[in-house]
Amino acid sequence: MTEQQILKKIDKWNEDDHIQAIIDFIEKLPDESKTTEVLSELGRAYNNLYWLDPSEENEKYLRRAVEVFKYLEEEIGDTESWNYRIGYSYFYLNDIDNARKYLERAPSLSGTQELLHYIALADEKGISLREAVKGGRGEVEYILEDFVKTLKEYAPPMASRLGAPATEQQIERFEQRLGFELPEEFKQLHRTFSGQQGDGPFFGVGQRFLNLDQIEEAQRNIVAFLENHFGGDWQTKQIPEEEFVDEGEVKNQLFNRKWVPFMMQHIEGEKDSYLCFDFDNDEDGIFGQLIGVTPHENLEEYDVSFVFAGLFQWLSATIEGIETGRMAYSEQKDAIEFLSSNFEPAYYDEQEREALETYIKENIGEFDEVFHELVSPDIHCDIYIVKPTPERNYYTLVTGGMGAYHMNIPEDFSGSPFAEMVIHLPATWNIKSEEEKDYWPIRWLKILSRLPIEQDTFLAWGHTVPTGEPLEGTKFTCMLLIGTDDKQGEEAIAKLPTGKEVNFYTIVPLYEQEMLYKLENDSSALLELFSEKDIPYPPVVDVNRPNVCQDYAPMQNTSLLDQVYWAFTQEHFPGLMIFWEAVKDYNSDMENSLNNFNPFGTIFKTPKVKIMYEAWIKSKRELHDFEILANEHLLEGEPDANGLYQALIVSELFSGDGASFGALELLWLIHNTLANKDLGDHIFFEGFDIEGYEEDGTPVLFINCGS
Repeated sequence: MTEQQILKKIDKWNEDDHIQAIIDFIEKLPDESKTTEVLSELGRAYNNLYWLDPSEENEKYLRRAVEVFKYLEEEIGDTESWNYRIGYSYFYLNDIDNARKYLERAPSLSGTQELLHYIALADEKGISLREAVKGGRGEVEYILEDFVKTLKEYAPPMASRLGAPATEQQIERFEQRLGFELPEEFKQLHRTFSGQQGDGPFFGVGQRFLNLDQIEEAQRNIVAFLENHFGGDWQTKQIPEEEFVDEGEVKNQLFNRKWVPFMMQHIEGEKDSYLCFDFDNDEDGIFGQLIGVTPHENLEEYDVSFVFAGLFQWLSATIEGIETGRMAYSEQKDAIEFLSSNFEPAYYDEQEREALETYIKENIGEFDEVFHELVSPDIHCDIYIVKPTPERNYYTLVTGGMGAYHMNIPEDFSGSPFAEMVIHLPATWNIKSEEEKDYWPIRWLKILSRLPIEQDTFLAWGHTVPTGEPLEGTKFTCMLLIGTDDKQGEEAIAKLPTGKEVNFYTIVPLYEQEMLYKLENDSSALLELFSEKDIPYPPVVDVNRPNVCQDYAPMQNTSLLDQVYWAFTQEHFPGLMIFWEAVKDYNSDMENSLNNFNPFGTIFKTPKVKIMYEAWIKSKRELHDFEILANEHLLEGEPDANGLYQALIVSELFSGDGASFGALELLWLIHNTLANKDLGDHIFFEGFDIEGYEEDGTPVLFINCGS
């Protein structure tokens, strides 16, 4: 194996915390393969092995790490990564001087500042590094102090709004009234500050801290709400299973006396929400985890969900948010505002929208009618209606809003990350009808406009998107994207004042056989057939147009994945094209050429396949709805020392087009199926064996995973 292949294999084990596998693998390598970089990974693995079980006994791994890094010092001792890794080792060996010495030489690496913060804390308080990391009383004493300091520095008015600390006597009486013992982290919170002064918001819109008396009042209000809407037996009610997403971590119930609120959100005209400590977590949950509770008279809209693993994590995220500017004090609102999140709605500004509309009018066609979108949670997607003219006797519908969003494009993509969608409809089309046979073009303009957001992917020329069921009133089962021509026959690209270039893509509905032909060949080959069959260009939707691939049947090739390298991880890929980029990157790193691999070639001409694979599970909760255990009595036996069962799992996978599987599509579905499972060290895809076929022709595959 080359060094790059070795490092890639180590990287995949790292992602799933299979640290011992890394150590065993490197130690067994021949000496010539133990390069500087590989040995550095060995030292890192020793550090991580200690981190998985930070006991005094396991300090031996830290000392081994130091030995490895010292051996490499002459070659890489001037790099930040080397200094950070050896500094990490010394840190957990409680060697403050050496830890500080090396960590200060790695200022830009993630994690350095946190460790240096603990060193400063240990110096300030005269305590050991272990005591600093432990966090003081309740393991939150020191981070609560940091929270207050952060408020004083960045939001002084809010620091002065914190409530007075509760006395030990007040906490004890509160605990007695609740009827169960409270953990130290809850007590330390209220020793530091208990609630806030006044009823105004502390965070965002209407979010405020609760003191001990207000906590009891909140619990009484929740119970009164439940009794009023669900009667005296409200404890027997549950949120519908399909709506309850955190089963196994949070108990599916409407309320629990051991759910203790410490914040609430009150917005006029809306249901109150509560952020609660969960001191009665479900089997796979964490004692003291933070959960959100929003009561509602409709069980389908009642929300109980996991939010943070605990108070420490909430405080860490809040402090980081304030220090990085994602949260900031607003004088106008007299509260700390949330300025951004993982995803912000993407809208054109007024100047951009005016420029886009001008471009459409001048280069695609005049419009005097716009279907405005009323609800816009992510993008504001209006649809411009260009009516038929003598020169262009068809409707042209153009989206306006998708292009405000920057799509997640791969590095080697030469096109623009901004796009709008177009579809051409015959002059006789009833564009104002809400019947599905007439409305599907508008529906699919909106679906495709949001697909890059929902699947964290991109759309471009030649992409196809299956519709699932045939479009109402047609036999079309897929959408193809091609370029859009302007009035001069040139490629339609709007250049906005802000520098954005927005491409326009025309949607062409396809029959199933046309889609399969395109996947086996390419979009250009299909468009050549359109030309040969005299299909008008630009393509105007014709629900009765001839199928240019009427008799086409793809060749099945079950060996298409034989030369593809892949490692299963716990990352879920929402879109096929993003997965394809990951597969290409992985094979490039492994120096494996994919030049002869057709990712869209047909690997099985069936609408479904069954796969079997081995994994380690704790319970049936880890199975998807489409999975069963090969041995239904497996969980009646005893698990291993880690509480796990080695299971043979059977899954049913369905193709996107309901007819056949492309090679990449099959690997993508297999990966996402396995992503929530523990595969041990066996994470590398080594093909599959065809175990047989069911009576309806469904192939049954056994997935081979190697280490």
